[in-house]
Amino acid sequence: MRRRTVSVLCALGALGGALATPTAAQAADPHPSGPLVRTDETRIYVDFGSYTLPKDLKVLLRKPGTDTPVATIDEFQFLEDTDPCMPSCQDDPGETTVGTTPLRLRDLGRYAVDVEYDGTEGETILHQDETVFDYQLIPQVKTFEVSGKPDLEHRTVTIEADATLRDPRDGAETPMANGRLVLETTAAKTGLTTDAAGHVESSFTFTGTEKHDTTTPANDFKAVLRPAGADAAHGLTRQVEVGYTTTDITLDSPTVRGADGTDAPLAGRATYRDNNGVSKPVPVGTPMSVYNVRTFKTGEDGRFTTQVPVYGTRSQSIALHGTPWLSTRYAYVTPDPTTSAGFHRLPTVTVSRYKKVTVSSVFDRYEIPAATTLKVNLQFKAEGTTTWVTKKTIDSPAVVGDSSRTVKVADLPYQGVGVWRFQFPGTEQIPAGPAPESYIVYRSMTAFAEFNANPEPVRAGAPLTVTGKLNTRNEDNGQWSALAGARIDIYFRAKGTTTWRRAGVAVAGDDGTFKKTFTAAMDGDWQAKYDGDEWSHFHSDSRLDFVDVQFPFQGSFGQPAGGAATGQKSHAAPTRRG
Repeated sequence: MRRRTVSVLCALGALGGALATPTAAQAADPHPSGPLVRTDETRIYVDFGSYTLPKDLKVLLRKPGTDTPVATIDEFQFLEDTDPCMPSCQDDPGETTVGTTPLRLRDLGRYAVDVEYDGTEGETILHQDETVFDYQLIPQVKTFEVSGKPDLEHRTVTIEADATLRDPRDGAETPMANGRLVLETTAAKTGLTTDAAGHVESSFTFTGTEKHDTTTPANDFKAVLRPAGADAAHGLTRQVEVGYTTTDITLDSPTVRGADGTDAPLAGRATYRDNNGVSKPVPVGTPMSVYNVRTFKTGEDGRFTTQVPVYGTRSQSIALHGTPWLSTRYAYVTPDPTTSAGFHRLPTVTVSRYKKVTVSSVFDRYEIPAATTLKVNLQFKAEGTTTWVTKKTIDSPAVVGDSSRTVKVADLPYQGVGVWRFQFPGTEQIPAGPAPESYIVYRSMTAFAEFNANPEPVRAGAPLTVTGKLNTRNEDNGQWSALAGARIDIYFRAKGTTTWRRAGVAVAGDDGTFKKTFTAAMDGDWQAKYDGDEWSHFHSDSRLDFVDVQFPFQGSFGQPAGGAATGQKSHAAPTRRG
């Protein structure tokens, strides 16, 4: 007779080790956390998180409060993987859930669900009360029709439907007498009641704010009729086609007043035109928005109130969002800032290849009461932080009334990866306006990991080879790697002089290494320079390498083996990377 181990018997350890036999001590539950178990109206699903199921898997059903199973299920099928590439096609574990076939039990009711299987030593593992199987008559909507093509003037239609109760034991259906149904749209849920024959026929008025069904090309919306307490799978769906009308937005005022960077109140009325061209208020709850800022809905008589951002004098659009009932419509409001000052354009930031930063933007001032000088902070925020650090404060003259002035700071030291902004902190008389931040600005560091001029010493007239390796740093992870294809300028400075001359040019290979051969002519220092590029990399210099040239006569400046090396080091304009 096999040993039987209940999964919750870890508590028996309190009784002492004398209860455990040596064989039982070696036994183990291969799934100590138990399976995930769920049900629907007729099936039970078990998931161990693996394709490999435990041996002798069974699902036991029993009446709650009893110990004797009334049904044992030992046949299962793996479910189909409906999403085969989640989280990715490489990492998707596949569908590991198995399910029973539709169960045909003797009695309706609620059943406790236990899961049983073999342990590692053949002992029986039992996980009790994993879930409850609610085996009841299944309500379902069998027919559903919507009669009429509504529009805003005629939103009432006729709803007709039939509902039944299906017995899971034998599949027999009976009318759902006096049953509760729910008619659901994107705008509302409304209860309906069937008669003794499971039939319902009733007039129904839509709100006029239902949203488009974007899955169809028609001007319609989706209506779902389902049993109360059940999901849409137990009901039926119908597409309701709607007559279309044009709309208008009338603002109480085409302008709003407020300090720059604040919100100002706006009111108005939204209407539609009926078949006779008469303007009428749109339905209560019609969706509208201040474009890309906030949403709101109409109230009684099509009226609405909202808040409009004052962002300098930039116009803001007020949108009535199209529905099956109403056309999309826009109106435009112009802010008129009161006394205030701020920035409304993203700062222009350039980072030169020589690690110098230049930032500029336009400072807008409105209704300044008297000529004054306003102090503006140039601030930096490093990537991954939330703190703005002021790097420089500058004075910006402001005249009476409205004016705009460019502010610019140049030749700041590079601060690393991050964003910049100009910020006016405000005064008692002049409130502060917006301070937009720049795009992320950065360049990648470069460095010569290797540099050497060989041989040392070298005989005059003999070949002298300069080698090295150029790397660049990934600013996201801090890792260094080869900078392939970079142009490397090689410079020479004769002993006893201060003048550097370019001796030649090399190009870094895929591994960042480079090589150039010259004819040794005189003692001096050799150095490699990378001048950066137009957008993404800083310049860098190698170390100096002095070479002693041994010769019986005074030579001239070394010449490259392939020809003369001429030209001077060039400097390019600052760049910006976002």
